Amino acid sequence: MAGLDEVLKKHPNLQILNNELLIRGFSLFKIAEEYGTPLYVVDGNLIVERYKEMRDAFLSENCNALIAYAYKANSLLAITKLLAKEGAGATVVSAYGIKLALLSGVENSKIVLVGPSKSYSDLTEAIKNNIGLINIESEQELVEINQIAEKMGNRMNIGIRVNLGLSAGAHPKIRTGGRKHKFGVDEKTAIKLYKYASKMKGVKPIALHAHIGSQITDLKVFQLEAQRLALLSSTIYKKHKLDVPVLDLGGGLGIPYTSNEERIPYKEFAKIVCKTINEVYENAGLQKPMIIVEPGRYLVADSTLLLMKVNYVKRIGRKTWILVDAGMNDFIRTAMYNAYHEIVPIIIRDKKEVYNIGGPVCESSDVFATNRELSEVKKDDLLALLDAGAYGISMSSTYNIRSRPAVVMLFNNKLYLIRERDTFEDIIKNDKTLPNS
Repeated sequence: MAGLDEVLKKHPNLQILNNELLIRGFSLFKIAEEYGTPLYVVDGNLIVERYKEMRDAFLSENCNALIAYAYKANSLLAITKLLAKEGAGATVVSAYGIKLALLSGVENSKIVLVGPSKSYSDLTEAIKNNIGLINIESEQELVEINQIAEKMGNRMNIGIRVNLGLSAGAHPKIRTGGRKHKFGVDEKTAIKLYKYASKMKGVKPIALHAHIGSQITDLKVFQLEAQRLALLSSTIYKKHKLDVPVLDLGGGLGIPYTSNEERIPYKEFAKIVCKTINEVYENAGLQKPMIIVEPGRYLVADSTLLLMKVNYVKRIGRKTWILVDAGMNDFIRTAMYNAYHEIVPIIIRDKKEVYNIGGPVCESSDVFATNRELSEVKKDDLLALLDAGAYGISMSSTYNIRSRPAVVMLFNNKLYLIRERDTFEDIIKNDKTLPNS
């Protein structure tokens, strides 16, 4: 378990003053008093810093790249607008995702639609708005896109998602690139579909796409992915004289959730993939492609903490439990993926104790940490669960008839409410009763 000094070193936007944890000088106690708990607290400036890190990484490599933020990580409107203003594109998986990207100010040409089972309405929304790219995952999907586009009098840019047999990621449930997974098509099928698409009137093949998993911390895996995609594109050119001007590498670069892990600078990622791809294209006599990356976690995870209040501290057998007001409905990563997150008390006391930390949901899996050494915690204290910006609020629910939490954002030294807490009326507003009931 990491000490507090190590935790703070990895989170420079957090400070200790008079034994109290602050975020950019703001009192988390005062924020909790004003907005209640459970509460997500977002550092908007850190999100912008992460985006600029990515943008500058590709610029330094003289690499033409589109950073298409993966909305599934966190689709709060304040965040999507903030990134759109900086020039980011959007990777979405639904018609509503397209609508959100456009509402956020993302240019149509910077929107990428992905997903293994897109509906008719998803495809129609994409084609109607002439978005930048649809990555297809089957021959039937390709045919359907072509039919819809022809009826609309449009010609849609498409990419082929390739299942490279590369499975990577911190947990089996977030690995997507293996042969056993539902995503994409094999290399031979990809070549066939690219040629098939080139003869269609309603589509224009421009890209190859892969996404091999999430929370990946081995750059060699990304190098292999980039090389395999680039070699496949050169094969398509050699066999069919068809250019592949875009390579979409998906997302998946991980962050350090524990304080003994090191963050991989995005500059290292950009350097290795740009060099690998450009070498293959140059050797094949092809013009360097545009690269698309679809970061989610890397952009937003460490921007956010989940603030929770201690309802009770109790002893069961040899274990001391901290029972907080946040539950797995508010933040499901620990229950779903057994994910590790640093948890820090807001008041730092000299005495230390080992705790389990659980929530109010009636599930044994509603646990945020076990055997965690913290400074002494008392009833009505506050705890901060760190690195909660990715797949936190976006995967939250009203399970156990509980409100989804409120969210506030710190930006340019001001605090803003960017999502109101659900009311009881919000939870039941779409329910309908039987007549005379």
